[in-house]
Amino acid sequence: MPPERRTSLTADLALLAVAAIWGLTFSAVQRALDDAAPFSFLAARFTLAAVVLALAFPRRAFRVNWRMLAVAALLGLWLTAGYAFQTVGLLYTTASKSAFITGLSVILVPLLSLALSRALPRPSSVLAVVLATGGLYLLTSPGAMGFNRGDLLTLGCAAAFALHIVTTERAAPRHDPIPLAFWQIVATALACTALMGLLESPRLSLAPWTVAALVITGVLATALAFAVQMWAQRRTSATHVAVIFTAEPVFAALFARLIQHEVLGLAGLMGGILILAGILLAQIGPRSRPDRQPS
Repeated sequence: MPPERRTSLTADLALLAVAAIWGLTFSAVQRALDDAAPFSFLAARFTLAAVVLALAFPRRAFRVNWRMLAVAALLGLWLTAGYAFQTVGLLYTTASKSAFITGLSVILVPLLSLALSRALPRPSSVLAVVLATGGLYLLTSPGAMGFNRGDLLTLGCAAAFALHIVTTERAAPRHDPIPLAFWQIVATALACTALMGLLESPRLSLAPWTVAALVITGVLATALAFAVQMWAQRRTSATHVAVIFTAEPVFAALFARLIQHEVLGLAGLMGGILILAGILLAQIGPRSRPDRQPS
């Protein structure tokens, strides 16, 4: 095998591992919420991620100016809203449904871009929205456990993550990705800590599954996944990255089945497939680079 092909294959496998880690976070967080309040968990997760990034990039992480801090604060606002909706939503819906609904953020991006630029959407974007809407209907139909407040909260999560993607598209080319990522994580940690004090009685038991979930989400799914993604995207194509990341809700459904014995049912399975098709169609269109929805 040529060295270039071997390197590309290694990068693809690394990205697939990242998608698997992101898929695992849904079940991990849902299990952790048995022993932790939502904002207490989020504050701990992002504080841990910020510490890991600061230790991994001790010089670059702190190279910052006021303009970058303002952008990072806005990105942190969208992340806080997204993770707040997603985490609280997991109290009321299943991990697999949460993963597929969260993935709708990729499809919402063209609609938000349309609102900002007043340009007509591509036909592929329109078809992606139609597929995803049909999939969402099937996923939340009475035959697939119905639509509940957790699903509604997760829709809010998808919207917030879409806003994060749109903002990142405009900000990323102008700033160093390491401090930009670090400071938005810091902003998210501070916001979640404030919400913890305002909205709940802080509760974070150091039960084994809670500690495991913090390691999975804070170290693996945030700090390590970000570093791997940066390395891999220099060695594989944008289309490869986009296609590989659509595996995240598939991994989420698989882990939910293995860990929590969740069953989507036929209607839910068909809905998930339609959402996945819409996500894939939205991602492999003629975009300049892949966009990653947080997990």
